[in-house]
Amino acid sequence: MKIAVISGKGGSGKSSVTAAFVTLSREVIAVDCDVDASNLPLLFQYKEMSHEAFASGEDLVVHEKACVGCGVCVQNCAFDALRLGMDGVVHVRDFMCEGCGLCVRLCPHRALTLVAAKNSDIYASRINNGCMVHGRLFPGDDNSGKMIAQMRVIADRLMEEQKIKLQVLDGPPGIGCPVLSTVTGMDKVVLVAEPTLSGISDLKRAYKVAADFCKDIVVIINKYDINGENTITIRDFCNQNHLEIVAELPFERKVVEAQLHCQSIVAYEPKSVCAQILSEAYQRVCCE
Repeated sequence: MKIAVISGKGGSGKSSVTAAFVTLSREVIAVDCDVDASNLPLLFQYKEMSHEAFASGEDLVVHEKACVGCGVCVQNCAFDALRLGMDGVVHVRDFMCEGCGLCVRLCPHRALTLVAAKNSDIYASRINNGCMVHGRLFPGDDNSGKMIAQMRVIADRLMEEQKIKLQVLDGPPGIGCPVLSTVTGMDKVVLVAEPTLSGISDLKRAYKVAADFCKDIVVIINKYDINGENTITIRDFCNQNHLEIVAELPFERKVVEAQLHCQSIVAYEPKSVCAQILSEAYQRVCCE
């Protein structure tokens, strides 16, 4: 079984839910698909088993011997990523370059080329109750959707090699390409919502996206008691769309304490209210 936990936004508690499910599993493959800001490696002790470089984009390379300093590329760069140095050669400001390739096409001396940039990394690690696949996307690089797709290939291979039957994915925020790469081929999708106006809007957007890829979708309302009116709105939306609410988590300071101690709430305080509710939700979502 493959289960993805998404929310449509950041900060709604999806990583806390995912970490709880991973902790409660006897054997599991955990996949952190939020490659821009991975959280699961912060919450679990792990030992790296393997790692591979990932080409997340292209870097611009200046061939100094061919560059005559004509400045055509500098004048036409919309991102101000190129500058003409005192040595008469063009230099690249890496963090400003978008890799659009316009300068490569305009250079009359063919002194510029784009090459695959293997700045990002994908890791496969051992955790106490299984394996974890996580990535580190280099700041400013793109193609996080492709990176997640490659991470899932690795996770599927580990699942087969280790004969582990459960895979839990911590999805990235938003509803873009990285989320599509996460929810494709899932057996179940868990939508984590919070009772705020933005949370309600993001729940609706995330559901619309997830429904095109998976028919088995359930909802967890996080911090349901911070706004009763908005919680009722979420319940009504779920009833209208025949979505089962598998858990309603109260606001509990123990969850914050668990994060500060780099643990899931289930590992940090198994007798807490949220830990017990998440344990019940885990049985309903992961053990059917």
